[in-house]
Amino acid sequence: MAETPDRRCMARLPVPRQLRGPELELHLVHLLDLSALGARIEALEPLREGGVCYVNLPSALEPVRLTGRIVWTGVRGSEQTLEGDRRLHYESGLAFTGLTPEQHTALTAALEMLQAARDLKDQKPSRRLDAA
Repeated sequence: MAETPDRRCMARLPVPRQLRGPELELHLVHLLDLSALGARIEALEPLREGGVCYVNLPSALEPVRLTGRIVWTGVRGSEQTLEGDRRLHYESGLAFTGLTPEQHTALTAALEMLQAARDLKDQKPSRRLDAA
């Protein structure tokens, strides 16, 4: 069987798992809340304090990637899986770092949208009862 020639200009070398380090791992998280200084996220795995984290804001807000540093992590709760195992849920707090003016502008716009949605939700229609 003939080998396909490698068309790369430079050879690629694999990075062994033990050298990858946690900073190269991807974790799916849920964005729980957001502020001008940071965010709170939920994950199925504990995130290392001091680690760098990238948060992509949803396109419904202002699609932008923000860089943060994990400042705390703790267990939020647990659930029982169908297999009978116990799965923990973790929360982590992020502090945003090194935001560019464009990122800051997008974050401010996203926070304004969230505040407007919260204000709208908090407005309860007033009912007036007329005495008959």
